[in-house]
Parts: sequence; C-alpha cells; structure tokens
Amino acid sequence: MRVMNNHLPMILKSGQFHHWEEKDGLYALVNGREAFFATERELVSGDRGAFDRFFDAERDYRRARETVLASEDLRDLAPYLGLRILRQDPWEAMVGFILSANNNLVRIRRTVLALAARYGDCLKSAGGLSAYALPDPARTASLSAEELRALGAGYRDRYLIGAARMIAEGSFDIEAAYRLSYPEAKRYLMRLPGVGKKVADCILLFGYGKLDAFPVDVWIEKAMARFGTFPSREATSAYGMARFGGDAGYIQQLLFMYEREKKS
Repeated sequence: MRVMNNHLPMILKSGQFHHWEEKDGLYALVNGREAFFATERELVSGDRGAFDRFFDAERDYRRARETVLASEDLRDLAPYLGLRILRQDPWEAMVGFILSANNNLVRIRRTVLALAARYGDCLKSAGGLSAYALPDPARTASLSAEELRALGAGYRDRYLIGAARMIAEGSFDIEAAYRLSYPEAKRYLMRLPGVGKKVADCILLFGYGKLDAFPVDVWIEKAMARFGTFPSREATSAYGMARFGGDAGYIQQLLFMYEREKKS
C-alpha cells in the first residue's frame, strides 16, 4: 500500500516527529540516513519503499478506525483518521523527545534542524531545502553543553550528551528495546539521562513501534477528561492502554490532534 500524501501536513504537525521543514508546499523529511522531499500530491525525491515504510503504509488501521467510528466518546476524532504513526529511527526519536521536556513543538523542531545542519551530514537538496542527518551518538557525545545551548537545547543539553555518550560507549544498546516487552523496554529506556516515564513512552511509541504505549502530557490530560477523572498520569496511561490495547498509541495521537486543533 502506498502513502496518501494528502495527509502529509497533518501527520508532520501531529507532534510525533520533529525532523522536517517546509517551503512553498515542499516538505523535506529526514529519518536516520534517509531523506525525502514530498508535496501533498507526490514523493518528489527519495526511495519509495523507504518512504512507505516510514509512513507505516503496510499496517492495517481498520480496527482502530472501527473503534473510533463505533464509540460515541471517540467519534469526534474521525477527521484525524488519516493519521499514521511514523516508524522513526530510534536515535531520531530519542533526540526529539529528550529535547521535548518542558518545551514546545516549534522550539523542538528548530533545535533538531539546527543540530542536524550544524553537526550532521547533508544528505540531499531540492527546491531550496537541504536535508541533513542528525549527528550520530558518538558525534553528539563529543559536543559541549555550550554548543548545544547555542542551538536552543537549554538545560536539556546535559541529557542529550549523557544519552549519546551511553550509546556511543556501549553501556546502552539502542537496539535492545525492539526485543523487550513494553514494561521491560520502558524500564531500560529510563536508564538514559532525561528520560522519564512520558519521554520513554514517546520513544517507545514513535521510535520502536510499540503501539500499546500511551504517553500522557498536558494535552492528553485535557483530552482524557472525556472519559472521567484520573488521579495521576500513570492512571491515565493505564486506562488508555487497557481500553485500546494495541491501538492505544494511535488513539492517543488522535486525541492529541483533536485537543490541539480545538485550542487553535
């Protein structure tokens, strides 16, 4: 199955991915060492198979769609059913979500793009845009706190450097979470500096494809009021995981989109 590009802007603005920019309707996206240039109508440049894999084109979303349409307390999420969970490179997800703590989407993306442009390799250029890969963990670990702060990382500089150092030195296996169950993988990720429960859930969902994860931030706390009152973020997440099972992460993204669009 091929990606329907008309959903591209919605997917990119859904908060799950930060390594993209747009100019005159052309989007430049980078996932690991893969660079793509696309419009809402077509893939302009980049490997088609890799693009479709990145946009999770092979996954069957019919069960989640049926759940939304059949549930009175979910039907208002229907306009966002074109959303897909991107299959990000784990390092991409780690960088983006370590930088996400007490941050907003505009600043996170600005820092990710600046980090890649300043210290990464240029993969490809088109239409006035250049796509740069993020520096790998070893290169990132070699940066100073001052260099990262100059890019807008703020106090998260030490977390990103610390996580990169653990990966580069081999004390953290970036591939391990693929092999672990959700609870085991979450505990393992929380060994990294700056990775608490919410950030770990985001990395697991968006970087490792664990769709049973249900990250909870301030937007999801607001969105979940439709289901009742929860005593903690942990209880909120537990409800989402128990009710939606393997579609929990996807429903979470629909709720996130709804809440942000409602505010705007």
